[in-house]
Amino acid sequence: MNTKVAAPFNVQSTRTAVLAAVIVVATIVFLLGDAGVRMGVMVTVAVGSVLAISGAIRRYRPDDSRCWWALFGASVVFLFGVSLRTEPSALAHTFPLLPDLFTLTGYGLVGYALSRWIRDRRSIDDITPLVDAGLIFLGTLFLSWLLFISPALESPRSSASTVVNGVYPAIDAALITLTTYLLFSSKPRTAALQWALLALVAVLVGDVSYALATTTGDTPSSGLLDAIYLFAYLSLAMAALDPSMRTLSEPQTPAPAHSNRRVVFVVMLLVVCATVPLLGSAVSSGDLVVRSLLLASILVGAFLRGERALTRVQTGKEHAKYLAAHDLLTGLPNRTMLDQEFARHERSQTPERTCVLFVDLDNFKMVNDSYGHRVGDELIIAAARRIRASVAAADSVIRYAGDEFVVLTRRDRLGAEAMARRIIDRMNEPFPLSAATAYVTASVGIADADRLHDAIREADTAMYHAKSLGAARYAFFDESLRARATSAIETATALRGAIRRGELEVYYQPIVDTASRTTVVYEALVRWNRHGRVRTPNDFIPIAESTNLIKEIGEWVLHTAILDLVTLRANGQNVTMSVNVSPMQLRDDSLPVIVGRLLELYGVRGSDLALEITESVLIDDMGTAKSILDRLAAMGVLIVLDDFGIGYSSLNRLRAMPIALLKIDKSFVHEIGRSESDTQLIRAIVAMASALPVATVAEGVETEEQAAIIEALDCRFAQGFLFGRPAPIAHWLLESAERR
Repeated sequence: MNTKVAAPFNVQSTRTAVLAAVIVVATIVFLLGDAGVRMGVMVTVAVGSVLAISGAIRRYRPDDSRCWWALFGASVVFLFGVSLRTEPSALAHTFPLLPDLFTLTGYGLVGYALSRWIRDRRSIDDITPLVDAGLIFLGTLFLSWLLFISPALESPRSSASTVVNGVYPAIDAALITLTTYLLFSSKPRTAALQWALLALVAVLVGDVSYALATTTGDTPSSGLLDAIYLFAYLSLAMAALDPSMRTLSEPQTPAPAHSNRRVVFVVMLLVVCATVPLLGSAVSSGDLVVRSLLLASILVGAFLRGERALTRVQTGKEHAKYLAAHDLLTGLPNRTMLDQEFARHERSQTPERTCVLFVDLDNFKMVNDSYGHRVGDELIIAAARRIRASVAAADSVIRYAGDEFVVLTRRDRLGAEAMARRIIDRMNEPFPLSAATAYVTASVGIADADRLHDAIREADTAMYHAKSLGAARYAFFDESLRARATSAIETATALRGAIRRGELEVYYQPIVDTASRTTVVYEALVRWNRHGRVRTPNDFIPIAESTNLIKEIGEWVLHTAILDLVTLRANGQNVTMSVNVSPMQLRDDSLPVIVGRLLELYGVRGSDLALEITESVLIDDMGTAKSILDRLAAMGVLIVLDDFGIGYSSLNRLRAMPIALLKIDKSFVHEIGRSESDTQLIRAIVAMASALPVATVAEGVETEEQAAIIEALDCRFAQGFLFGRPAPIAHWLLESAERR
């Protein structure tokens, strides 16, 4: 909802222009007319303003209409109060406080509306603005006593109305304080509140004028008072007619910060209250008692206000400290508390060492991507509760990041193992969430060390080792994992600059037509020749992916493969090229741009290039992958699904993706001829692929018997050691030359 409105003095609509014209005409008639005319204008405008407020409430339907109906009621009773005070009737003579009864009722209704708006905008327990308004009321009442009430009481014509007339300015000042607070607590400044503030200021001026006239014994100028109250009515009507009136109860975030201004104002008021008595002494003991009581009330109120402010500041600091140290979603301590919690456990007198359990949720990303972040948050909250319930009260559970938790405990190896099992068992239970019932598991790594961050790193390594063994496992960190972690670090370090040093090579393995045994495609396979040892992709590609080196390596392999394809064709081979693409590359929008640039650079058609992806791509981030694969397919590039059959692909996912070819995993091919079930399985895969329709490649063909069965099953292409092992391009160029 757009609540930004113009300031009240900007004429931006026909409605405002008409109202301005009415104000001008009414003012001219009021100033030029006699007492009867002025009274007629006053009543007409006042009644019109009351009706305008009622109509505006029905038109704009504000969020909290009760407040505006309270202001409507206040305007009605104010009309009776002002009328009886300026034109006393027989009833007013019989009940002299009747006008004041109407006026005080109106003040009560205005106070109710302002207080309710403040409550809705802040919190129900924040009464600071009301305390400030109370202090302003006491301070102004003190001044009013000195200037109006006390002198008037010395007059023989004084009455109860004299005292009440002196109280009105104090009530006005308190209501102005509340309105000012509301005005400055909204961004942008609300025009409706600006008009309301003008109305209250006008009432304050009128009440001070009336109280001053009563004190001096002069007859109040009814024309002047009527003009002032007339302006107040018009301002209140303008407040109701402004569209921003419907949003006055909307919460403000963050809460307004004007406490310093209010404190300065209160302090100035106290100084005034303290110095004014020096201008004159009390005229009676009663006067002295009232002055003392009012001043004492102000001082006590200011002290309590200051104490409350200090308490709120301290509470705010403690709350901010708590928020900084705790996770807002789960309420658990966050990672900033690790050092403190570890130190607490280390101070324990128990003989066991402090253990770190690193807990990671398996398949959380699938739930988060499938059902959205809100459901993902529900799962995190439920998982946190289960972990907390699985450990002892003295143990620490910390949300480390995302779907990762750290548990600190003092236990021996058997105790830590039992705790890990409890956590895993609790996580194996279904999670009833708002959108569905989710099934996730947890992997747990366990380590202990003298230093916290060493223990966390080692527990994290153990957790990934447990995850590699399968879902819902736990593992202890040991020297073999340390050696593996050290080796990974050394590999990542050495891998940087491998392209520049010429250590990376591309080997090629043929894919043949099963009927003719002719090579139709070469698959590019990267190798790393480090110190004379040739390493396969399994040794370094996972590390390249985890260290973000895969983009550079992948682009280099693409560049080399396409260049070698041009070389192979120049030497008489009518083949195409297939290149493996990492899941990390398929999360990069620049991949189609890179492929397009290389194809254009070497004059190769898109249909001469195939990119091989794994089934994990269809699960981990299907939306992003599909967008990139669609762009590649639009260029004519063939998309190949590698290692089909060992992942979790569904027919729906296959149909959704622009897959042109399936490569049947070699684990099925190895058993054909010996396992009838594997033979039938390959038959089913080929039939399914034909129905999609896509072609198939059988991987891992090593014997003539396997090749014959593959051909009999109508699998069009095959790949394996029977047809050639991966070798550098020079090998295949030499073989081609020898055949010629």
